[in-house]
Amino acid sequence: MSIIYLTSTGGAPGVSTLATALTMNWPRPALLLEADVSKTSHILGGYLRGQYEHTMGLTEVAVANQHGLLDVEKLFSQTIDLGPSRYAIPGFNDLGGARGTSVAFWANLLNSINRLPGAALAPDLDVFVDAGRFWVGDTRTPLMAQADSVIVVTGNTLPDIATVQASSPAFAEALETTGHRDFIGLAITTTPIKGQSYSAHEISNATGLPLLGVLPWDPASAAHYSHGAAAPSRRSPYHRALDDLIRHLDEALAERRYVPTGQE
Repeated sequence: MSIIYLTSTGGAPGVSTLATALTMNWPRPALLLEADVSKTSHILGGYLRGQYEHTMGLTEVAVANQHGLLDVEKLFSQTIDLGPSRYAIPGFNDLGGARGTSVAFWANLLNSINRLPGAALAPDLDVFVDAGRFWVGDTRTPLMAQADSVIVVTGNTLPDIATVQASSPAFAEALETTGHRDFIGLAITTTPIKGQSYSAHEISNATGLPLLGVLPWDPASAAHYSHGAAAPSRRSPYHRALDDLIRHLDEALAERRYVPTGQE
């Protein structure tokens, strides 16, 4: 099992869209965990186009945690089936409760996540965490620090670069505690604003973070994952870039994968 944690440092660079796209195209069973505490579920109203009421998700998980009843069975009971070996756990339906989550809650949630492959009957299950925006003192740090890959999603303009630069020391401090400092990388979403963008090489050098992939400006293809629009061609620029990112990420995870006890 691998935990892949997606976050951003500002703006709206497409964290939720990329997390959904990775979940739906990953070469192994995958689960999307919506851990963004700044909004309610993105996948319910976006990719799933309102097919489900927001009755399951992290709010129920948090209530169980308050009563000491959070375990892997409770966590998996909050999943929505997205297709063969594809799952999602929607985010909070109460933003007040989301903002009030503690470090202890996310640490307890991590313990249950580590047991998910057995509950899901998918030993090779990988978990994609849509964490939305990162901030200094983020209570979700225990989950991020234990991730096998942290993907910082950013745009390619100067304001985007500046916010990543400002947050880099906090990322380094959080990941240093678990020896995962080298597990972080950039996924860059491009912009059509002429004369205002920078190359992937320039952004990587300026932020000190290695490059994982570059997603081109292709709103029609991305809309499938963000708004449930028609599926794009596998030969679209977005999908070709997504496939490259998946290949690069999968190779990086090969030596980091966590094997739950009894499944070696």
